[in-house]
Amino acid sequence: MNEPQQSQRGKFRPVHALAIFVLVVLLFAGGVWVGGHPRQSGVDRLPSGVRDSFVDEERTALATQVLSILKSGYYKPIDPTLEKRLENASVATLVQGLGDPYTQYLDPDQYRRLVNDRAGKYVGVGVEWQPDKDTARIVRVFPEGPAAKAGVRPADQVVAVDGKKVTHTDGYAAMGTVKGSEGTDVTLRISRTGAGERDYRITRAEIRRPVVESRIVSSAGKRIGYVHLDQFTDGSAKAFKTAVRRLVDAKVDGIVFDLRQDGGGLVDEAVGIASVFLPKGATIASTRSKDGPGETLKARAGRIDPKIPLAVLVDRDSASASEIVSGALRDAGRARLVGTRTFGKALIQTTRTLPNGGAIKFTVASYLTPKGFDLGKRGLPPDVRAADNPQTPKDEALAAAIAEVTGR
Repeated sequence: MNEPQQSQRGKFRPVHALAIFVLVVLLFAGGVWVGGHPRQSGVDRLPSGVRDSFVDEERTALATQVLSILKSGYYKPIDPTLEKRLENASVATLVQGLGDPYTQYLDPDQYRRLVNDRAGKYVGVGVEWQPDKDTARIVRVFPEGPAAKAGVRPADQVVAVDGKKVTHTDGYAAMGTVKGSEGTDVTLRISRTGAGERDYRITRAEIRRPVVESRIVSSAGKRIGYVHLDQFTDGSAKAFKTAVRRLVDAKVDGIVFDLRQDGGGLVDEAVGIASVFLPKGATIASTRSKDGPGETLKARAGRIDPKIPLAVLVDRDSASASEIVSGALRDAGRARLVGTRTFGKALIQTTRTLPNGGAIKFTVASYLTPKGFDLGKRGLPPDVRAADNPQTPKDEALAAAIAEVTGR
């Protein structure tokens, strides 16, 4: 927002009223966290229901008073939609000034979508992306989803959503605009290597993420259990443990745990998943904020077969909770990491609701592996470097992981 021009002495211009209104909106966005904790429910932390609220009555009263003055004294009626745009724009500008693409202002619709997303279902087009310079790179396209049917592919770059350019600072907020009401359309402008840019008009539908995929792979006379985790949503740890138990009961000779393209999610689920392979009380991760060291996450009871060989598949899209689990298993000597360096985004984020029904989602700390590797600064390097070649039918990274657990 531009600075208001200085007025002549003694005159009160409308722009001053708007400036006061914007300032008060920013004050109104502050408040006190009630009944919560920075680790409320996940790496991308969400409260269990909308339990947090703001109780700063003085600021609320002041905002109400100023808005009332403007409505009664401003030289023309204030359009209600303008009030909303001023509020959203001023808060978004403040948040973007932090330079942290993971700290966002979520309007009420975006916040509702986020809550649904963490439950493992949402209405959208069936893609996942990561901010990538001045675009957003698609890292996954869900099979049979609207985007897959329209021809969208992994590695495509999203240039714009409904004509609005995507930038690095608002990439995740732009993803929220792709979600919407079932049966409505959204247009993605896609840039594809060797093909230029093209608009894809896609009809939104309900997307249900498959939580866990598991199967047995035969290799060199051995049976290897394969488990892929899609995302750390509610119930992921329980589903994962069930899948691993079935593979162990089937007498597999080793397990490959695939965390490629898993952008993370709820840290409580990450603790439950790491506990499948670590002894009770083992350190999974610790936290660090501007105030110094924080808490330490410990493994729970319920470990399954501590001796079965284990490899973890990772890539540049393994982030957040994926990195917490991978780092814990590596540092404990329980598994070897196979693939490429991970994304480097294991940050603790808390979500505080605002009086308008929206929320501020912001970073409060980073995670360290048991040996002190800061996952908020850079990604984990693999023990065995391998990458899948999308031009071949063979999954080269998976083959390298299988070789790791079979000792070949």
